[in-house]
Amino acid sequence: MSELTNLDFLLKIDFLENLPEDVLESVANECLLKSLEDGEVLFEDNEEGSSMFIILSGELIVIKHQTEIALRSMGEYLGEMALIESKPRSAKVVSSGPSLLMEITQELFQSKLSSYPDTLMAIMKTLSNRARENLRMFEKAETDNDNLIDHKKDEKLETQICFLMQEAGLTQREADVARLICEGLSDKEIANKLGLSPHTVKDHLKKVYSKFRVHARTQLVSLMYK
Repeated sequence: MSELTNLDFLLKIDFLENLPEDVLESVANECLLKSLEDGEVLFEDNEEGSSMFIILSGELIVIKHQTEIALRSMGEYLGEMALIESKPRSAKVVSSGPSLLMEITQELFQSKLSSYPDTLMAIMKTLSNRARENLRMFEKAETDNDNLIDHKKDEKLETQICFLMQEAGLTQREADVARLICEGLSDKEIANKLGLSPHTVKDHLKKVYSKFRVHARTQLVSLMYK
């Protein structure tokens, strides 16, 4: 890849766009190129790092806590935190297919770019935006996981209820009443939902208690959730 092509890519990077062209030419001459194969790791989470990478071709997946939080493609960059402070990498990055990267080391950044306030502010803005993106991704993953757990709990409860109701010899209507009791509905709410009178609901409830050998709603619910 020619120096001109390197310079063309640098001119498209947001935090470099306001720099003098001679500075960018100098960076283009000194930066390194790094190629990755499909599935190859660029860096690991918590790994020490001192370079950022601009994607010249291909795509890279950003992974945190085994969750894919971003996909970076041509013209985007990664690892910019390493240019600001010497801290471990905050995520794992893996190449999705063959890719080619331009590496800017911390030493190169400090010597050529750090004296330009606009450059530092643009990087900080990128870091802030990505932190918000990551937070939204983790919140979504957490919500999805909670929903999956709740769904599994519901399936387990339904299986338990069906087994116990079959063992106790409940009729379909008695089973409906028992299920709604487990959902926390009152006699009146059960009557409205099933189109029955409150008196009929009480009769069904007495039979449910008798068949399960319990005397109160709490005992019935406790039995269902065992």
